Amino acid sequence: MGMRPGISYDVASSESAASDRWLPNWPNPADFRFNYWELLRTAADDGIARVPAGRRWSVAIVGAGVAGMSAARELHRCGFDVTVIEASDRIGGRLFTVGNPRGDAQAGMEMGAMRMPFFSQPGAKNSILEYYLLTEPEADGPDGSSARLTPFPNPGKTPDGAGGIAGTGIYVNRGLGSQPKGDTAAFIDWRKGGSPDDTFLSDLNDKVVGVLTRFTELAEPIYLRAGDEWPSVWAKIVAHYDPMAFNDLVVAPAKDAPSDLDDFDGDLGGFGMTPEEATMLYTIGVGDGSWGAFYAIGALWFIRCTFFGFSTDLQTVEEYGNKTELPHYLDSTVRDSAGHPIPPPRFEGIQALVEYLFFIPPHNGTSLFESERAELYLETPVSGIERIEGAGVEVAFGSDRRRFDFALVTTTTWAGQVSIRYTGFSEKQLPQRKRTASATQHNISSCKLFFPLKTKYWTQEGNRIPQIVITDTFVQDVYGLSWTSKPNADAGVLLASYTWEDDSLKLLPFDQGQLAEMVKEKLDEITMRTVQQKLSDHIDDAHPVMFQWIDQPTYIGCAKLYRAYAEADNLLDLSYNQNFGGDSHLYFAGENYGVEGGWTEPALRSSLDAVIQLLRHVGADFVDGFDPAEDYPRWRDDPSVYGEPSTF
Repeated sequence: MGMRPGISYDVASSESAASDRWLPNWPNPADFRFNYWELLRTAADDGIARVPAGRRWSVAIVGAGVAGMSAARELHRCGFDVTVIEASDRIGGRLFTVGNPRGDAQAGMEMGAMRMPFFSQPGAKNSILEYYLLTEPEADGPDGSSARLTPFPNPGKTPDGAGGIAGTGIYVNRGLGSQPKGDTAAFIDWRKGGSPDDTFLSDLNDKVVGVLTRFTELAEPIYLRAGDEWPSVWAKIVAHYDPMAFNDLVVAPAKDAPSDLDDFDGDLGGFGMTPEEATMLYTIGVGDGSWGAFYAIGALWFIRCTFFGFSTDLQTVEEYGNKTELPHYLDSTVRDSAGHPIPPPRFEGIQALVEYLFFIPPHNGTSLFESERAELYLETPVSGIERIEGAGVEVAFGSDRRRFDFALVTTTTWAGQVSIRYTGFSEKQLPQRKRTASATQHNISSCKLFFPLKTKYWTQEGNRIPQIVITDTFVQDVYGLSWTSKPNADAGVLLASYTWEDDSLKLLPFDQGQLAEMVKEKLDEITMRTVQQKLSDHIDDAHPVMFQWIDQPTYIGCAKLYRAYAEADNLLDLSYNQNFGGDSHLYFAGENYGVEGGWTEPALRSSLDAVIQLLRHVGADFVDGFDPAEDYPRWRDDPSVYGEPSTF
């Protein structure tokens, strides 16, 4: 298999939960097989646990994104003093909604995360996102404070536009089709629920769907059964696919699902594509845009995300329902603990989730913003974390140094590597392998260019331009977006270029104005060649908004997408909080320390994992009915690599 020396894959998977109550429904992530929604619902009044009486526990949380803020909220509810330290001038991290330059009545622009999985749909009660967006606020505000969602218009899942125009148009080979012939340029129609109107592309789509169908038929019944069967099967799958890159999976021969699990070796085959098909898949993807940027990424990342519900019924967040009644709505006087201004909360877009976690109190509790036992420091980088034997950790931030019982790091790994110095930690507390894993993991780049729209063109009679356009040009994917709660006033926005990896890096030399002109000209070229209409007629080109994540010094990248042979490092990321946090007093959370990089839900899950492990290590009393020793996933490391881990 080409496994990394010293790694024992037969013990690398999580052990199963003992009770059906704590098993999530299918689909759900492969490794964190736990019903976090049920735990949060059970703990709604008093928190997940209560810390032992007799002393005050403190934790420094590095990063004010969704992982840091959710951990701060839940630890604060359990009795901790929390201090959130953020290097940038805003809360939210990579949940970053920019207000529409044309006014508040228009849809916002999502510079980071924008399409949310609910495993598999809102109302399934199967995700942390659902709890914080729909369950808790709905219970707290019967007048409609739960978040409003809009189905995200992914390629091939977008309804027809006015006049029956296909919701998605594919533009490849200068519009001459998947296998160019003739001189007439046209979009390839891709209607909702169907396949692209092109035999070559339709066959390609069927190959991907076939692999997903066979995998689901195997995995779903095993996943839903308590016991050790799923961890055993998943460990075999992990061992087989860890040495493969995604492009290896694309060309690997297709294979029938096994009829007898006793003989199953973890090989479920691949897409079985020809080189020509693989080249085309690079451009169009299947249902969520181009996949070419991910070809060098590990096959396991693709399997973990695509096969476990991350691409099903995706939603974008518009706002919390009664936002104008929520505390501190548009309050320009809000300040952090050092007096720095906090951007006034608008409770709009996906960034609203972090604003909710910070400004809105949980049941029977106080908000982080109002509490005397919670602090927030913006524009304050952390430069060092030192382990003090018998006295927790000392954190250097800004011009201050302060002792805490624990530190929880949620920064991206590259930003942490160049900014934070870890000292005083022994090899058993912070193994060199953990440091190396963080320094060498792969973080992808991503660039978005938005324009406000003057007209929601796909709803206009006489329009022939698809709402979604997938191209093989430098602009890559194009999305027309609007919020359904504002059907009349909202003209929508155009995500005019959405690129990843090499496709985004080639745009790095251009400033916002230059890129806006380049993209606008290319889009007009595309739409004039195909339907003889100018997309720019609908664009407010005076107000473009561009964001390059690799260009941001407090992020240095958009998301963790690991490469082949990364499972040993993934395992260490998954298990660190459990096996090392109790001794090191150091914890890590966020999607950069998980295995499904680039998604908000895994960031939340790793955050709650850190919370659960920290509470366990201080001897907290958990909410009735939940025993982490019996009910929560746990991981075991190979002692020859990491040393003997701590146990429950």
